[in-house]
Amino acid sequence: MGLTFFSYRSMPFSPSLIGTEFVIILIGRSCATLGLVGLLKLCGYEKNHPSPINWRELLFICYAGLIRGAIAFGLVLRIDRSFAGRDLIVTTCLSLVLFSTILFASTIGLLGACLFPEEKKEEIENEDPQSPAALEDAYDDASSESSHRSGIHHPNDLNAEASNNSESVANDGF
Repeated sequence: MGLTFFSYRSMPFSPSLIGTEFVIILIGRSCATLGLVGLLKLCGYEKNHPSPINWRELLFICYAGLIRGAIAFGLVLRIDRSFAGRDLIVTTCLSLVLFSTILFASTIGLLGACLFPEEKKEEIENEDPQSPAALEDAYDDASSESSHRSGIHHPNDLNAEASNNSESVANDGF
């Protein structure tokens, strides 16, 4: 998608159209997400659920949904070439896809860390010793340097290869 941007540089751009559509996307996605969850709650969807969706999770869902993608751009490319505003629509869609992907995808981790800071700590403290993650950690601890396979190294690991060569030289008596 990024390199595609340069192949459309000769087509017309409209910064005001891009800005207007960006605002429409922000408002529309927020209304759709909040409205749908509100409607579901009115219908009793989470009435007896042990952990209903809270406002932080809802904000995270809204934010993640703002990332536009290649499907939108692919659909715009299917517009007939005889359509008068096709070039402007294509460049606007491409600009929105790139801008939203770069902006929102690069900051979603930060938003997640800000919205859910204590949950990671609580999960580690309350982790079941028989859970898959705990068993994997125990396996990793057990298969550390004390393993009989600790001398086996990946062929692309240069440091391991150098140490193996020095060990084989020492073992051969040279």
